[in-house]
Parts: sequence; structure tokens; C-alpha cells
Amino acid sequence: MSHASYKGLVVFDCDGTLIREKTVCDLIAAQIGKSERMDWLEQNAGAQTAIGSSSRNPKVIEAREEMAGWYFDSGRTAVESFLPSVVWAKGVHDGIKSLVEAGFLVAISSMTWKFGVGIIASDLGINEFTGTDLDWDSGEITHVFPEEKAEFLEHLVEKYEIPSDRVFAVGDSGGDAEMLKAAGRGFFVGTNDPEIAGIIHLPDAGIDTIAQRIIHN
Repeated sequence: MSHASYKGLVVFDCDGTLIREKTVCDLIAAQIGKSERMDWLEQNAGAQTAIGSSSRNPKVIEAREEMAGWYFDSGRTAVESFLPSVVWAKGVHDGIKSLVEAGFLVAISSMTWKFGVGIIASDLGINEFTGTDLDWDSGEITHVFPEEKAEFLEHLVEKYEIPSDRVFAVGDSGGDAEMLKAAGRGFFVGTNDPEIAGIIHLPDAGIDTIAQRIIHN
């Protein structure tokens, strides 16, 4: 499909939006025997640690560095074997499929690990995604925070020449606020009120439901 032929753009958050209950970090921690330590980091290293902090908290960066150490110790194969444990949002596969078939470009913009987002994206048939990148050769971490999530959306709008009135975002936490504002139109599936102008609040809504709202907008 050529750039100009996309009907619109829909950018999803990952943790709490496309997948529910446990985050990518939680799922990986369970795979490698680090759940207890992961719980501690979630509670003590800043809100939602690696996945949803609303600022560049040094403790969040330290937590990500610690997790990267676990991953290298455990090996890439073990770390990347979490997919069977994912709890998908209701109707996520059908919802993404319907958006694609309706002519939308679908992407994922997340603060969690990019390799984990890639596994989720591949299962959903999504090619455009971003997240905190871990270089498996050097160990270098390229961090993603809320502003980078918004910048990724803006990059896709420019790259694919998407009309500004056909850009949507879907998220579930304060870490998604910048992305939702950048889209200007979208949906919030978290339980708290996002208090963002133009954003529709549908707590715990299925992705199939949101997809139909977007398609018939």
C-alpha cells in the first residue's frame, strides 16, 4: 500500500492496552525467576518502572540497566520466550486485522523493551513499532520515555503523509498522555480519567470495540 493510500494512522501503547494484567517486563521476569525483584522495582524505582514513567527518573534508568543485566545472564532465548503467557486485550487480533483491512496504518509506541514490543507486534502483524532498545552486542540502552512515544507518532505521520485529522492513539496510563495529545484523537482504556481534551475514555475496552469506533468515525 502506498503512503498516500492509507486511510489513517492508529498508534497503540503496548502494556495495559494491547496486552493486559501483566506487562512485558513482568512476563519476562516470570520467565527468568526475577518476579520478586521486578515487583520491588515496580514499587520503588518510580511509577511503572521501565514501562510507564512520566519522567526521566534516574531510578527508572537504573532499573532498566539492572533488568538488562538479568537478560544477558539468562540468555536471549529464555528472555524472548514470554509470548505464550501474554494476556491479550479482548478482541485485539480481530481489531487490528479490521483496522488494516479498512486501510489504516497500525503501529505500536511503547516505553517497554523494543525486542518485547517486536514479539507482540509480530504476533499481531504490525510492522511499525518502537520501544526502549537494548543492543544485545554492546549492552547499550536507547531509552524511550513519553516524549519519544509522541515523537514516533509524529514521525509516522510525516513518513506516511497521514492527514492530521486521521491520526488516532490508544493508551491506558499517564505515560501515554504526550502521545494522545500528539494524535489529538484517540481512546483511553485505563480506569482513571485521563483528562485530555478530545480523548474518549472507555475503561478496559476491547481493541475490537475501539477499532470499530475508529473505522466508523
